[in-house]
Order: sequence, then C-alpha cells, then structure tokens
Amino acid sequence: MVFIRKDKDDKIYSIAGLVGSFGFTTAGAIAGGYFLGSYVDKRLDTSPWFMLSLVLLGIIASFIEFFKVIKKLLNDNKKNGGR
Repeated sequence: MVFIRKDKDDKIYSIAGLVGSFGFTTAGAIAGGYFLGSYVDKRLDTSPWFMLSLVLLGIIASFIEFFKVIKKLLNDNKKNGGR
C-alpha cells in the first residue's frame, strides 16, 4: 500500500501552476504592449518609441507581479512551519 502526502502534492501543483502562469502573464504583457504600442505609434507617427516603451513596461510589470507572488508563497511557507 502506497501512502501519498496530499499536502506535498498540492504544494508541487501550486508551484508548477505559478511557474506556468508566469510564462503566460509575461507573454500577454509583451503582446499587449507590442500591439497597443504599435497602434499608438501608427496614430502619432512616433515609431517605435511607444511600442518599445509599452513592451518594456509590460515586462517590468509581469516581473513585479511574479515577485509579489513568490514573496506571498514564502511568507505562507514560514507561517506553516516550512512544510
């Protein structure tokens, strides 16, 4: 008979979901910045400055959000006694 700790499995899936969601969040932020920036550049004839600025802003925002989630996970881990 095999005993599997459900808590450990849930934690592994949670971390895997976090890593996967970071990729989608970053890709979405980059794509959103690219398309919105390109649109604004075409309207104002400022190519490529808005596109580059918004892509960079999207990357920075996604990393900030990722670090917030990591910090929350670490704090939750400390509260649970490192389990």
